[in-house]
Amino acid sequence: MPALPPDPTRLVGRARELDVLEGALGAARAGASGAVLVEADAGVGKSRLVAELAHRARGNGDTVLLGHCASAGGEALPYLPFVEALEPLRGDDPDRWFGGRPGPTGSDLSPLQLFDAVTATLAAAARDRPVLLVLEDLHWADSASRDLLTYLLRRVREERLLVVATVRTDDLHRRHPLRPVLAELGRLASVRRLALEPFTGAEMRQFLRDLVGRDVDPTTASRIHQRAEGNAYYAAELLLAAPVRGGRLPTALADVVLARVETLPPEVADLVRAASVGGRRVRHDLLRAATGTSDDDLDARVRTAVALRVLDVDGQDGYAFRHALLQEAVYEDLLPGERVRLHAAYARAITGSTAAGQPFASAATHSLASAAELAHHARRSNDLAGALVAGVAAADEAERLRAPAEAWRHLEEVLPLFDAVPDAARRSGTTLLELTTRASDLAMVSGDPGRSALLARAAVDLLPDDAAPALAAEVHRQCATALWGCGQQERAITQAREAQRRGGDDPAAAQAVCWATAVIARCYLNLDRFAECRREAERALALVATSGDLAGAEADVLITLGGLDNLDGALADADALFARAARTAEEAGHLGTALRARYNLAVERYDRGDLAGAAEVLDDSCAWAASVGLSWAPYGLQLLWLQVTTSFVTGEFDRALRQARAIGPQAPHLAAAAVGVVQAQVLAARGAFDEVTALLDPAWSDDPEEGLSVTVVQAEVLSWRGDPAGAARLLTEALFSFEGIENPAHLRGLRLGAQAVAALADARSTDDALVQRIHDRVLHLVEVGQPRAGTMGPEGRAWLATLHAEVARFRGNDPVEQVRAWRLAVEEFSYGDAYDLARARRRLAEACSAAGLREEGLLALDEARRAASAMRALPLSAALEDLARRMRATAAPGRGPLTARELQVLDLLAAGRTNRQVGEELFMAEKTASVHVSRIFAKLGASSRAEAVSIGLRSGLLSPAVRGEDRQDTS
Repeated sequence: MPALPPDPTRLVGRARELDVLEGALGAARAGASGAVLVEADAGVGKSRLVAELAHRARGNGDTVLLGHCASAGGEALPYLPFVEALEPLRGDDPDRWFGGRPGPTGSDLSPLQLFDAVTATLAAAARDRPVLLVLEDLHWADSASRDLLTYLLRRVREERLLVVATVRTDDLHRRHPLRPVLAELGRLASVRRLALEPFTGAEMRQFLRDLVGRDVDPTTASRIHQRAEGNAYYAAELLLAAPVRGGRLPTALADVVLARVETLPPEVADLVRAASVGGRRVRHDLLRAATGTSDDDLDARVRTAVALRVLDVDGQDGYAFRHALLQEAVYEDLLPGERVRLHAAYARAITGSTAAGQPFASAATHSLASAAELAHHARRSNDLAGALVAGVAAADEAERLRAPAEAWRHLEEVLPLFDAVPDAARRSGTTLLELTTRASDLAMVSGDPGRSALLARAAVDLLPDDAAPALAAEVHRQCATALWGCGQQERAITQAREAQRRGGDDPAAAQAVCWATAVIARCYLNLDRFAECRREAERALALVATSGDLAGAEADVLITLGGLDNLDGALADADALFARAARTAEEAGHLGTALRARYNLAVERYDRGDLAGAAEVLDDSCAWAASVGLSWAPYGLQLLWLQVTTSFVTGEFDRALRQARAIGPQAPHLAAAAVGVVQAQVLAARGAFDEVTALLDPAWSDDPEEGLSVTVVQAEVLSWRGDPAGAARLLTEALFSFEGIENPAHLRGLRLGAQAVAALADARSTDDALVQRIHDRVLHLVEVGQPRAGTMGPEGRAWLATLHAEVARFRGNDPVEQVRAWRLAVEEFSYGDAYDLARARRRLAEACSAAGLREEGLLALDEARRAASAMRALPLSAALEDLARRMRATAAPGRGPLTARELQVLDLLAAGRTNRQVGEELFMAEKTASVHVSRIFAKLGASSRAEAVSIGLRSGLLSPAVRGEDRQDTS
């Protein structure tokens, strides 16, 4: 046997790549979280590069956490790499990762709570010291770990955390589940993908020199470099194999790797072959039990394998192959019968069974391995009964660990086994019907409603005619819920009706019947069959009252009834129902339903123009969602989006930008698009046009709804940049390609139409026929659209008034008529839309100037100038200053046409002062004060002090102190 050279300790080459990694780590130390995905073929040197980074990080005092994704056949506990990596932070708290989050463990939202707790744990650790989290072999990660990593990288922003993951690119076939994850992560600004190239000739010579401790013959080095194609691991194996083969280099990589295994003593080679069945890493106790080797013999054989650089010691309790390619080559070289026998030995070792072929004794989690690993060995040893039992246990295990997608995958694997295993129900402790309904639930939770519906319908087919009423009702109820989730409302109603029929009055079926009735009510609401919806909802509440313990169904029905009341205009009743639904759901631990209720409460207030009320609910609800770890649940993201939108609409631009950037592009695609569009609207209003262009993701335009909002932003940029004709083309095309007529989409149609006509007017177009088509299209949307609140809210009315005013402006109608139209638009936007109100006041000022109504025009201009200045809406401010010059208004925005002294007098009149008192306070004669009062009356068109004060209050002429308000903080 040839003597093996020592391992090289110096990192060869990789200077550029190491600079990238150290730069990312330095940025993390400065508070800019990030991630680097190190990608290369197996053996190129990913792990060596990352190990060097970890060594340097430890030397700098950073916390280094390491987790491996490698496992037997891809089977392991969910979140295994994170469990391993975070173990040093766990302390003595076994429930650390659940963070004390409320809610049932089996809840569909509980994985998000776990993700939030893990993120919070890493953030807390990073506050003490910078953290480097290394995840090796991401290509082998389970779905739960992939989801957790995606969530983590979306959420972290300013923590002192760097995540580095290694990815084996030659393992990523076209349908590999990591491919879409890598594409998604690659779109995040904080994530960098770093590709490692094979060694150059010079680097290979240096590597081989370090490997053997002396120069390698140039011809040999060149042949190795050519044969290995720059692959470090392959080159090392070639160098080690050459002496064994008399200096000849083997041709295939498997031959290279196996050549060294062939030189091992027979008993050591047998041990290595057995270890390969356990995977890249194998525990000492499991290897001993599977091989039946004594501790002394096992230690001696492992020591030899380690000395000959086939195995490494892995932690405190196991061993790992030196490289994944080595384990794979050894495993693939096993004979079929040998492989089956070894898998069976592992399975018996895990279960504690001693008789070959004996069924597995228990479905519980075993101390030597997870149930998922047991299922893997059972399948590979052709033991279908064992695979069935262990597969069910693996699903239980995954659900307990809040990994529903993994649990679903395990059940999908065992479903085909059920009919092939004799006495399957007794062995597994469950039935095929129960497994199918459970798989349907998990598929829905995992985000595949189509598969959930298929499984639910399969469960209905499995339901025996003589099934107990409670069971029959529940199976049909579940099918109805799955069909509703797919948008198949009529079919859902049919299944829910069957649940009602099969459940009847049986007390044991009350819960299923109640939920089925709630589903019917939801379906009718979506189908606009409101009378039937209310009847079913009230029937469900009656069932709640008689059955009890149905808080989740009660909250669900209350939300549906709130929607009905809102459509009927009973807004206070709707608010009360939404609030009651939220309380009921929260108290019962149905957090997803509570989130939905809170969102409905906020959005209905927003739609009716109660922006202050909406903001109050949103601030409270977003804080609550964060406290329970559900900020990034579907309705949690909707709440965050609406919070940003409300800040924008009320003119709190700085707050909107802070909120949007806190969510950032890390959010899931649809949420990132919705929030990003609002952020772009703020930036466009402030004239940051290059930032808008950089922010808008072309993929956002693919979404039917967000694409319309993107068009509005793009059109505004074109208009402010002096291309109103281009803006008009964009808006008109969007309006006539826009098919949606249901709320809230039709409101976008109103805005598109109004702004399209505005752009045509600015472009001095003469195409009156096009303007008429736009006008008619918008009126059609108004006629057929279904507003959420039953009648059109203030936003819709404001854009409709703007459309009429813009049509009048385009056609050059009588100035007095235009003034009336713009007065209405200003009135409608006064519900709280600060930016669009300022734009409407600009047009009103123009119309008043043309109509000879100078004082009213100056008042409108001044209000618009002050609002634009407060929002720092630079393009609008510039347009208003241009208008001010044309109207010969004051150089700076003040408070209308009154002089500074007249404004002081008006404030004192509002305080109830007489002319004499005004003179005394302002150090002027009573007669002079009287003259100022007369001028104020004339300028405002008032006939009395009360009327002058009233006009001043409405027009914003009174100082904030007199109005009892504080000035807006625009910092």
